[in-house]
Amino acid sequence: MEYVEGVSPEFRYISEDIGIQPARHAQHFGLPIDLTELSEEKTGIKDSVKIIQAEPRELKKLANLTDEDIDVLKQLAAETILPRRFIRGGGIPTRGINELYGVSGAGKTQFCLQLAITVQYPLEFGGSSAGCVYICTEAQFPNRRLQQLVPHFPRDERFSSSLLAKVTDNILVDHIPDVESLNECLTQRLPVLLSNRKIGLIVIDSIAALFRADYTKDQMITRSKHMRTIGMQLHQLADKYKLAVLCVNQVSDSIETNQTVPALGLVWANLVTTKLKVDTRPDGSKVFSVVTCPHLPPNSCPYKITARGIESLSS
Repeated sequence: MEYVEGVSPEFRYISEDIGIQPARHAQHFGLPIDLTELSEEKTGIKDSVKIIQAEPRELKKLANLTDEDIDVLKQLAAETILPRRFIRGGGIPTRGINELYGVSGAGKTQFCLQLAITVQYPLEFGGSSAGCVYICTEAQFPNRRLQQLVPHFPRDERFSSSLLAKVTDNILVDHIPDVESLNECLTQRLPVLLSNRKIGLIVIDSIAALFRADYTKDQMITRSKHMRTIGMQLHQLADKYKLAVLCVNQVSDSIETNQTVPALGLVWANLVTTKLKVDTRPDGSKVFSVVTCPHLPPNSCPYKITARGIESLSS
């Protein structure tokens, strides 16, 4: 499994609150043995940072490398600098389905918008140099809020904002009114798009709206079947194209436990790989939590929503 650190709502700030050192503190790092042998043999360079910063034409002068070789070399070098754990410097896993759920007003769409921006970061700065497909099911795409956020990115002073000059052009928006239309999008339109354009993130905001509205109590078996179909399609797209999938979910109040739980029940829960929660406390503060994740223990950190987007309470 791979983890795209830059598919990230700037958790380099939030992560500091839970004691995780973000990638921006990295200085010079030596390469792992296998990469050192490859890079030194081909280019004479042992340092990850120097490989990342080198222009492709410079590397071609040093060694007989193809464009594909250079891409692989830079990616491996970047992985030695960018920690490969979720929210250590930012990021969500590629492959599988990431679910973001929480109460209304907690900032779910804010996270999605920032992910849509930061997925476009260059690889060496935590992104995947790719676009985003943003599927809206409840309301119009929040373009006004996106326009407010764009001037505040990138937050990493090491690379120029000119690299994100066309950030809005790389966020492709679709409005889906029902499950049948979503199925058509995932099986027909998206595969064609993904085969012809580099996409690093698919956002569905929200998955709950479709399955809560389109079915009666007598259609629960049909709903479960359709839910599994959609879930498997998302898994297949994530695996084939090595991209991240983020589905926003609503919440329900459990009568048995008297707790707030994700909507859509066990059928959808069993399709989700990583569960992320945003919540608003009685005092108005907000908390982001990793609820379940294959490679991380549960953890949480406070955040706030500002004009700049999602930030930690201490920033």
